[in-house]
Order: sequence, then C-alpha cells, then structure tokens
Amino acid sequence: MSGTQVMLVGSGALAGLGGFLLLRAVLVVEQPQLSEALARLDGRAVHTPVAQQAAGDQWARVAGRAGVWIGVRLSGAGLRVPGQALALIGWTPEGYAARKVGLAAFGAVFVPLLTAVLGLAGLRLPVVVPVAGSLALALVLFFVVDLVVRDQAAEARGQMRRAVCSYLDLVSLRRDASEGPTIALERAAALGNGWVFRRITEALVAARLAGQPPWDGLRRLAADTGVGELTDVADIAAVAAQEGASIAPTLRARAQSLRVQLLAEDEATANTASEKLTAPVALLSIAFLLLFLYPALARLMAS
Repeated sequence: MSGTQVMLVGSGALAGLGGFLLLRAVLVVEQPQLSEALARLDGRAVHTPVAQQAAGDQWARVAGRAGVWIGVRLSGAGLRVPGQALALIGWTPEGYAARKVGLAAFGAVFVPLLTAVLGLAGLRLPVVVPVAGSLALALVLFFVVDLVVRDQAAEARGQMRRAVCSYLDLVSLRRDASEGPTIALERAAALGNGWVFRRITEALVAARLAGQPPWDGLRRLAADTGVGELTDVADIAAVAAQEGASIAPTLRARAQSLRVQLLAEDEATANTASEKLTAPVALLSIAFLLLFLYPALARLMAS
C-alpha cells in the first residue's frame, strides 16, 4: 500500500470516527446511574449543581471518565477553570476540558489532512507548513473555548439581570397582597417560564429542603452566577422577615434603578458599536471616491 493510499484510508477512518462520535452525542441517550436516580427521587440532587450541569452538558456525557481524567490533568498543569462562568452557562469542568482538548486535537489533525489533500491534487508544501499550521490552529482553538465561555457568561448575566427586574416587581406585588417574604419569593419565582426563573426556583427549593431561609439560597445563587442584584433581593427579604418592614416600595425602587442602569449600559454599548462603524464607513467612502475619480485622473495622467 502506497503512502497516498495510507493517507486516504487514515482520513476515511478519522472521518468515520468523527461521524460516529457526533451521532452518539446527538442520538444516544445515556441511562442515569441508579444512585443518581435514587438521590434525585430523595430530593438530594436538587442542590447539587454539578449533577444539574452534567445532565445538560453533552460534551461531558460523551467524554465520560475520559473527560474527568482530562480535567484532572489540565488542572494539574495549572489550567484555571472558570467555575462561576461554567455554572452560569451550564457547562461542567469535565465538559470544558473535553471541549478544549477536542478542539485542539481537531486543529492539530485538520491541517495535515488538508495538506495531504492538496498533495493528492499535485500541490506540494514544505513539511514546516503543516507542522507549524497544525500547532498554531490547535493553540488558537484551545483558547477559543475561553472566549466562548466569557461571551456566553456575559450574555447570560445580562439576561439574568433583566429577569431580576421582573422578579423584583413580582415579589413586590406578592408583598402588596400581604404574603410573607418566603411565600412571596417562591410564588413570584414560580410565575416565570424562563431559565432564570427556573434557576431561582431551584435555589429556593434547595434552601427549603436544607432547612434554610430562601434568601440564603438567593445569596448562593448570586455567588454562583456573579449576579449581585440577587443579593439585593435576599437582603431586602431578610430585613422584611426580621423586622416586619414593608418592602414593596423598596423592591419597586430597586427594580426601577436596575432598569435605568441596564438602559444606560445598553446605550453605552450601542454608542461603542456605532463608533466601531466609523472607520469602515470612512474607508468605504474613500474607496468610492477613488473609484469615482480614477477615470478623470487616468485621462489627466495620460495627457
């Protein structure tokens, strides 16, 4: 078997393996462990964020124990895992490590395969080109995961802060109906259908099952997600429970101030985006002007 045939067979095997893993990740539904199912029925899994994240992280499910092994090795190598951001977007540390290693491996294999295909087409490249290209692409894809985590976490925090505004209004309405702080927090969270209200409901249920006040659950959720506005809600509810104060006006005022703050941030983001468009528009205008004046300049220079 010639070298070209070996490359073709190897490329086909890698493509088949990739297709198998992709179909397994999309189509195969793994059965839960008996211990996890019993713990979930017993209510203990409600306040285990790792188990909740693993249920929705396909990369972690596909990687399995290999993902755990990769995560341990990367942690030992000094890789800092953004735990707060991962908890916010629903990734596990194992899935995070599997994504980084998987994309880096794809980058390392893609350039040699592309070079082999070009070689079959008659285009020969020096050996240093696929080696340097594969290392560079693997390194870039390895760190692209961090950028994706940062952007998705920032977007999720923005969505969460906007949902907290509505949550504050709902809690204030419940307090106007003479409901206690605990009942108001739980019933207001049950009214929402988005993922933010589900996270708030899970935090409140976990606190109740642990025998703790609901504002402690909100504080833990604020610490896990980095959304400090939830801490404000917890502090206001704790004051109402301890001192019996009327907190509905305070909740509405906090919701209004948060809306004003979010609106100001949106305006600043829009202004920044508009400023970024100034340079491309100026370049397009210059290019159009040069294209418009080129015939006259060409005739002037030819005469």
